[in-house]
Amino acid sequence: MHKLLFSLFVVLALSVGACGSSQPSEGAYDDERDYIDDDTLEAFDQDLRALSLAISQSDTDKERAMSRKLSESARLYQRALLSALYDDSSVSRRTLAAVMLGFTGDASVISSLVEKVQDEDEPESVRLNAVLGLSTLGDKLRDYEDHRGLMRTLATQLESKEASFSMRRASIMAYAVAFDGAQNDGILPLRDRFLSDPDVRVQVAAINAMGDIGDTAAVPDLTLVGVDDPNVDIRAASVVALGKIADPARVLPALGHACQDDSAIVRRHSIDAISKHYGSDPELVYATILTGMSDFDPRVREAAALALARLNDTRAIGALVQATGDRTAMVREAAAISLGTLITEDREKESYPLVDLLADQNPGVRGAALASLTSITRNDYGSDQPRWRKFFYDKYPDLDPKNMYGDGPKPRVSSGISNSGTRRTSGYSQPRTSSRNTNTRTTNTRNTNTRTNNSGRR
Repeated sequence: MHKLLFSLFVVLALSVGACGSSQPSEGAYDDERDYIDDDTLEAFDQDLRALSLAISQSDTDKERAMSRKLSESARLYQRALLSALYDDSSVSRRTLAAVMLGFTGDASVISSLVEKVQDEDEPESVRLNAVLGLSTLGDKLRDYEDHRGLMRTLATQLESKEASFSMRRASIMAYAVAFDGAQNDGILPLRDRFLSDPDVRVQVAAINAMGDIGDTAAVPDLTLVGVDDPNVDIRAASVVALGKIADPARVLPALGHACQDDSAIVRRHSIDAISKHYGSDPELVYATILTGMSDFDPRVREAAALALARLNDTRAIGALVQATGDRTAMVREAAAISLGTLITEDREKESYPLVDLLADQNPGVRGAALASLTSITRNDYGSDQPRWRKFFYDKYPDLDPKNMYGDGPKPRVSSGISNSGTRRTSGYSQPRTSSRNTNTRTTNTRNTNTRTNNSGRR
């Protein structure tokens, strides 16, 4: 939740209140102070932007380092930040102080941030960053002494017609972070935003929040409205949310329907979501995901290949081996990764097709194949295919072509072109084409037959 908040809002919020162009002063974070100078505020601003960038780039190490640095800084300057939050002379100081206070991890700052959110005289930049600061405090919000008042404040903001879409969206996310079913919190404000907000981005935020909360009260809206909404983003968000809610009797039929959606994006997310309900109906979930392996869109096939590994169902090994011959690199890579998860050392013989991928043109495929081979066999011959082949041939002689046919005749080598002039297909199953193309081929066949019959009559 924090990742999404900062990736969406930090740069936007801070751009309202830049604190000058000077560089951070030497030793700006070295000691605790009761006042923050402009150089230190600028350093905070830069660190927040660096955190946002790391999140957007999925740089986990950088994200962790920047979060730790911001937390240390916020704790050192906590008194000064509280003072800056009420500095009437500078909107930029109040804006930065509001978001930085969330990094202190101290529940004592909640009341001050709530006060700023409620202050309609404050510019929205300050109130928005106060919401971000509250969200950063995470679980501390659930233990806040006036929890009910906090939830009312956030609900007011997310339902406000005067608030910008950014404020409504941030308040929705903060509401989800603070949500505590044990204190009788309800999802009605979120359902209302999903069903009636004029901005799709806010609707999607509400759907995401309902999924994170996991309340089964959201299922009717998501299954009856969300998965059939005309907007692709809403359909995709709805299936992701359904993947997080434990209500298989109603969720599984909806996700099965969504796996046949016209949009490849929705099908991809649906396959990922339905895989999370494997324990509720293993046969249905496995069969649905296996069908995704023949989808005509490579993104869906990739999602299916990765989902099969999460099921930990060894029946999928055969389908994944076939997928190592897929025409799209992302699918071959996903298949290689998943085989490394599913094939155990006692079944290492089945990993032999990965040796062929060590010569793949795509570096990601080669790397995935090597990582899986190394993990399965507990050997590491690098990208040296001959050594890998020798390993498998020595241990499993029947894999060696020279032993494959025993004393019997070897099959005649063919050019791959049959007498009828059509090229034979490879041993790997190819992804299905669209039904539209299939119908076209059928029609052509009918036309050909008609011409043949007419010719015979002549």
